[in-house]
Amino acid sequence: MHKTRYALISVYDKKGVTELATHLEIAGYTVIATGNTYKFLKSAGITKLKKIDEITGFPEILDGRVKTLHPAIFGGILSIRGNENHRDDLIRNDITPIDFVIVNLYPFKEMRDKDITFDEKLEFIDIGGVSLLRAAAKNFKDVTVVIDPSFYEDIILFLKNKQEIPVEVKKIYAYETFKLTAEYDGMIADFLNPDKNAGSAIDAAFYRSETGKGLNFNLKKSFNLRYGENPHQKAAFYGTGASSPFEKLSGKDISYNNLLDIDSTLGIIKDFYKNQTNGFFSAIIKHTNPCGAALSDISLKDAFLKARKTDEISSYGGIIGFNKKLDKETAAEIKPFFVEIIIAPEYSKEALKILESKKNTIIIRYNDDFMRLNNERLSFRSASGGILVQEKDDIPDITSNFKTVTNIEMPEPVLNDLIFAWKIAKHVKSNAIVYAKNGVTAGIGAGQMSRIDSAVFAREKMKNAYGEIKGFVMASDGFFPFKDSVEYAAEIGVNGIIQPGGSIRDDEVIEAANKLNIPMIFTNIRHFKH
Repeated sequence: MHKTRYALISVYDKKGVTELATHLEIAGYTVIATGNTYKFLKSAGITKLKKIDEITGFPEILDGRVKTLHPAIFGGILSIRGNENHRDDLIRNDITPIDFVIVNLYPFKEMRDKDITFDEKLEFIDIGGVSLLRAAAKNFKDVTVVIDPSFYEDIILFLKNKQEIPVEVKKIYAYETFKLTAEYDGMIADFLNPDKNAGSAIDAAFYRSETGKGLNFNLKKSFNLRYGENPHQKAAFYGTGASSPFEKLSGKDISYNNLLDIDSTLGIIKDFYKNQTNGFFSAIIKHTNPCGAALSDISLKDAFLKARKTDEISSYGGIIGFNKKLDKETAAEIKPFFVEIIIAPEYSKEALKILESKKNTIIIRYNDDFMRLNNERLSFRSASGGILVQEKDDIPDITSNFKTVTNIEMPEPVLNDLIFAWKIAKHVKSNAIVYAKNGVTAGIGAGQMSRIDSAVFAREKMKNAYGEIKGFVMASDGFFPFKDSVEYAAEIGVNGIIQPGGSIRDDEVIEAANKLNIPMIFTNIRHFKH
């Protein structure tokens, strides 16, 4: 039907495109190219070359926003070669089929993260390129779609051997194309989400969807992990397209368990981020649970030592998190101990030098913006052949909704300790009990089958660390189903309790607290962590 064979090239990344165009030319193709690509190929010596407007008969307009969106282009791409009606339409409209579509997109992700205006970022949303790719991928049986310079080598090999591109290869390219355009659209959807109700395209899809609607996971592998929960399990991390909340500065490769612990550590630091300017905070995490945490108005080193004191045995091989720049004094204190991961917003040069000598310790610097914004509002977990999706439990507690339910005076130091302990309990696996005094955890009971067992276990931890002490507070992540926990609290010297409330026996629990002279707060919100 047409003696001329066309290959369309429109690329932002010009790497390798001259060699590909040269081999297309040798194979008998005329290259159609858009503005900057045309200039680049012409200067590189490609002679069988046409500007896009020579095909469309229409100039590029709107500062290049419209250049390929034309029937002469999309008819040439979408025509089914063996369809007589399509062939007649092409002849009648003098349209030549296009056999190759070689396109890579404006780098929206890179430009989104640059310090430029919103309107400038909008200009890096590719429209024509995405449309060309989708059209070519839909008609993959007749058109070869090429999205990345890494594919050029294979194409050139087929051209050199005067072979048609096998349909199986074209289908793989089409799959990669639709995966790319889905990710690209997801990034744009995230960018245009002004109220930050969702921090990724997946989040946005969830909030838009209704019962029964599908949820598409457009995830891209970021990196392989050292191993899964156990060394015999392979694992990898797939990102949502949102920018990473942290970067690794040194140390061994990250494992599956490392990432879970990093996530838990970032979560607890985030709840204390408001203390960035008026307090030092440190937490030590083990198996996603805090085994010690402390606030200090003296130094970061002081906060770390107090956090470690809570459970020195469990702190071995733990993850240490900080809310402020890690200084050399704190680094020197950490150095003698076996530490799996250290996490901080910044490191002094001296501190980094000290810690980098620990070759097996992973050093992480987290992004300040991540602490300020609710970047991701959903959490996901596989279960029984499907995916559980829920909103993250990361909303700030509104202390004005807390209610003192006993008739006993609440001294301010006790109130401050209760709020501190409550924040820590939120990050402990249920059933959770946390004892605290003077802004430091005194004992933590995690993941027991009954709440009273958690209370007893936390006391054992406290005795191991401090011996017999009095005047500490108790926080519980869930309500007390019976008064036994309050009676036990009085027995061991608790001077304040904070819990959600909501038990059918709340009246009995409150009555017991009043009798035992223990002030008690109901938060009216629960923080289970399964």
